[in-house]
Amino acid sequence: MSDQDTELIYLVEISRPGRTQELWWRVGNVGTPAQASAALAELARRVCRDLLSPEPRRCDRARCCWYHCRVSWPDGVVLDETEGRVRAFLLAVELWRVSAIAGSAGRELGG
Repeated sequence: MSDQDTELIYLVEISRPGRTQELWWRVGNVGTPAQASAALAELARRVCRDLLSPEPRRCDRARCCWYHCRVSWPDGVVLDETEGRVRAFLLAVELWRVSAIAGSAGRELGG
């Protein structure tokens, strides 16, 4: 199995709370399952810091964001994909969930 076969492709798109048409974050990359897991966990931390900190308006935390996250293998097989509205305060949990899935994909390969 080549290195490329063991890499994951991920894409995450998140809108601003309460403004589902206004993109707040978009990131995509390719990496090993461990790298993809670390990147998704870092984005979860960023959500906590930037969207859920005391600085933003408190009502934003309960508002919905539009969220899309796709993690797939290079051959197009989807490991996990979620798209839809999610409350801002649940975004970090969702990203940590996907991070765990991506990280466990490496163990399934013996990595």
